Amino acid sequence: MRHAWRLFGLFTFALMFCPLHAADAQNDESAFVASLQLGPSPDVHYLDAAGKPLGYAAFAQQLGQGRSYSSTLDSKANAAMLRLRPPGATTGAGRFSFGRGNAFPPFELPSLKGDTQRLSDLRGRYTLVSFFFADCAPCIAEVPVLNAYAHANGDMNFVAITFDDVDTARKFVADRGLTWPVLHDGQSLIDTLGVSIYPTLMLIDPSGRVAGAAVGMSMREGQDKQFADLTGWVMQWKKASQHP
Repeated sequence: MRHAWRLFGLFTFALMFCPLHAADAQNDESAFVASLQLGPSPDVHYLDAAGKPLGYAAFAQQLGQGRSYSSTLDSKANAAMLRLRPPGATTGAGRFSFGRGNAFPPFELPSLKGDTQRLSDLRGRYTLVSFFFADCAPCIAEVPVLNAYAHANGDMNFVAITFDDVDTARKFVADRGLTWPVLHDGQSLIDTLGVSIYPTLMLIDPSGRVAGAAVGMSMREGQDKQFADLTGWVMQWKKASQHP
C-alpha cells in the first residue's frame, strides 16, 4: 500500500509539473516573438538547418547549444521566418531547400527607388525573382533575356534581389541595363532561403508560395533560345502550381 501511494504521489506531481513546463515554454516563445517587434498576431515560422519546419522548443534548445540563425521578416504582414545555421556556422544557412508549395520567406528590403518592398506587396500576381550579384558573369549574361521577358509579361511582378550594397547594385543597373526593380542588402533573405548558386530564379505564386525554381540551370546560347527556355520554365511552374 505504501508503494502504491508513492506511485500515486509521483503521478500527481507529474501532472502538476507538465502544464507548468508547457506554460513556461509558451511564455518563453511569447517573449522571444515580442523581441522581433512584429506587432499584433505575429506569424513566426522556425526552420532547422536543412530548411525543414521546426517547433519553437526544438529551435530554442539548439539556440541554447550555441547555434546561430538567419531571420527575415515582413513587418506589414507581421510575419517572420527564422532558420538555424549549420553547426559552427555564423553565416549562410545550408543548402537551398525551398520547393513547390513552400511558403516563400517574408521579407522587407530597400529598393533602388528608395522605398521598401515587402512580400505582402507582391500578393495577387505571379512574381518572378532573380537572385544575382554584380560580379556574377552568368547574372550579367542573362540581363537581356530577363528584360525581354518582363517586357512581354506585364501581368506579372518582377524583382531582382542581391546581397550587394546600394551603390554596387545601382552601378550594376547603370552598367548592365537591368530594368527590373532591384532590392539590395538582401543577405538575410538569401541565407534563409539557402541561395548559394547564382543566378537563381524563383517563381512565387499569387498566394506567396513557391511555384518553382531554377538553381544552377543554364539557359541555351542565344537570346531567342534563352527566352524560350525561361518561358518554358515559368509556364511549367505555373501549370504545376495550379494543379498540385
